[in-house]
Amino acid sequence: MKKQIVAILIAAAMIVPAQADEISDTIREALEAYEAQNISGASQSLNYAIQLISQMNSDRFAQLLPAALPGWTAEEIESESAGMAMFGGGMQVARSYSGGSGDIRVEMIGDSPILGQFIGIFSNPAMMSAMGKPVRVGSQNGLEDQDGKLTFVVANRFLVTIEGGAGRDDKLAYANAIDFNALSRFGS
Repeated sequence: MKKQIVAILIAAAMIVPAQADEISDTIREALEAYEAQNISGASQSLNYAIQLISQMNSDRFAQLLPAALPGWTAEEIESESAGMAMFGGGMQVARSYSGGSGDIRVEMIGDSPILGQFIGIFSNPAMMSAMGKPVRVGSQNGLEDQDGKLTFVVANRFLVTIEGGAGRDDKLAYANAIDFNALSRFGS
């Protein structure tokens, strides 16, 4: 068991870039604590390193939100990775936009167990038709509900929703501004 933990710590240290940064420093601290038989300290350092990596991943995920379209303004990006722990993990980012015919909110959730329920719906045409009408943006299939909310499941890992008081054409314009191909490759 000890050999496995040491191997994991060494592998984690090798994955992190050679330059000194808070993540690699924290992983090194964990390894030093483990080698000194300070299991509690090693565990705390590793948990902190995992939090830092999750935040870095969430920040990169947020970059996939579209910029404001011409004539629109965008608010600050909202990013949540720590709060997703209550749902079993994952990332959540959102951004609100105003202009055009009203307001729009684009939200993306990734790598979360709560996506399982949506994947089942999107893989069953009968369930999809009961929940709304199909919509297609490029090669990405989605669903438009009776309130005009657009929902897309991307690569069985990501849920994208576009909603708000703006008109359908503006919502579709924001859907078209999302790089679904980049999203499907995220983290790969």
